[in-house]
Amino acid sequence: MTRIHIISGFLGAGKTTFIKKLIPELSGKVALIENEFGEIGVDGDLLEGSLPIKEIYAGCICCTVVRDFERAIAELVRDHRPDHIIIEPSGVASLSDIIKVCKTISEKSDRIIELQNVVTIVDVSAFEDSLESFGTFYLDQIKNGKALFLSHLDLDSGNEVEKILGKIQHINPGAYISPEDWYALDGGTLMEIVDTAANREIGDRNKVDTPSADQIFTTLSIGNPKAFYKEDLDKIFTSLEKNEIGEILRAKGILALDTGQGVYFDYTPHHRHWEYIDSAKKKKLVFIGRNLDKESILKTFQK
Repeated sequence: MTRIHIISGFLGAGKTTFIKKLIPELSGKVALIENEFGEIGVDGDLLEGSLPIKEIYAGCICCTVVRDFERAIAELVRDHRPDHIIIEPSGVASLSDIIKVCKTISEKSDRIIELQNVVTIVDVSAFEDSLESFGTFYLDQIKNGKALFLSHLDLDSGNEVEKILGKIQHINPGAYISPEDWYALDGGTLMEIVDTAANREIGDRNKVDTPSADQIFTTLSIGNPKAFYKEDLDKIFTSLEKNEIGEILRAKGILALDTGQGVYFDYTPHHRHWEYIDSAKKKKLVFIGRNLDKESILKTFQK
């Protein structure tokens, strides 16, 4: 039997980091499907190890690249016979549609494939802004998670966190909601919570009619961007925050510094982060947002 685990969440919620912590807790063979809305994949390069990975670009597996998604699962099951397939959808994917596709794949396959866990990670610090800006599109991911994990509980007011938690519980009363920041939990505890929620029935009542992601968001990918000085990184973050090149909802990738060092670069309107990584990794950048000034982005980052 192959068990499917979907780890969803809006842009920058922390899906890849969550998966890295979860993988060691799964017994047997593990495979991974990474879906990027942009034309270049980044997250697959951040997952160390030898597990089989299928990367699907240029669209969401719930709609525009659903056939690629079906093919990826079929090939992983045929070639590797994994006990577990972890699916990391694009941050702008419709979770209800992904669940529907997984159920269809399970019914059509000549092997036993079971959708076991559906996790949604909710960035508490971005909750109100995301809810206001994206409405039903954002709600779909929360409504359809069996287990909801909270990230970035770094708000100044504890009362504010409680208020948001109450709203999340109202949106999806059937889910198991972990009230603490999942970053503080070890992998065994995460796995225990995920398994506890596996038998919860969310049901079709939570289907939300949403437009496809490409009707709302635009994306731009850059392969082999130019090198930067270390002191340029803060200037880049400031430029993104000021929306000088469009409304950037996520910018991430692997950059080279003038020293030859590699840097993982990650930005959302609520978080900024960079860290040194293996300089041998391929350099690339992906931007997702609205009203992107693609000419200015290329001028800033392209060689």
